[in-house]
Amino acid sequence: MFRIFYLLLFSILFSCTNSKQEDVSTTGEIKTNNLPSKKDLPTLLKRVKELEDSIMQEVNKNPSKPISSFVFLDLINRLKDVTNNFPKEVETASCLFKLHMKYGEMKGFKESIAFGDTLLKRFPEFKDRDLILQSIATTYDISIKPRNPEKVSEYLKLLLSSETLPENEKTEIKTRLKFIHLDVITYSTKVNQRPAIKK
Repeated sequence: MFRIFYLLLFSILFSCTNSKQEDVSTTGEIKTNNLPSKKDLPTLLKRVKELEDSIMQEVNKNPSKPISSFVFLDLINRLKDVTNNFPKEVETASCLFKLHMKYGEMKGFKESIAFGDTLLKRFPEFKDRDLILQSIATTYDISIKPRNPEKVSEYLKLLLSSETLPENEKTEIKTRLKFIHLDVITYSTKVNQRPAIKK
């Protein structure tokens, strides 16, 4: 069973400000006013980097102690400031990626998908594009209720068109698409009971 359906929605430290509470639309955009000037971007990135380093120090000091959810919310808000106020800057891509992954980890699945879609739209050449597509497909497959097979299929087909995806994974995606009506658990059981499909 290939890694799309067992993708770990891992914790990621963030690199990117102090922020107002803002709403995320279905496209991952953040509504706000009073946009800072371009020269403020390095300051925003520096402030988050400092907080990121602080979190890492705490983790190294006491790995078993959980980080406060308020700290993560603060980081999320800072990331949102960057992605909204500097939508075309190179640094924004990694911030969108981190928002996508962090919301997935926190079970904010619709927000996770919204930020992932925004990343794919704004930065189609993003280095981890395949990972984003895998993550969104997985989220639609097992986390969004009711399950929408069309959405799962949509992102798997986008992934299938990737020039960087290994051929063995493309073969597995093609097999998965034949049984897209099945949820991932049922599909996994069914495939494990079937003889290997010849190419």
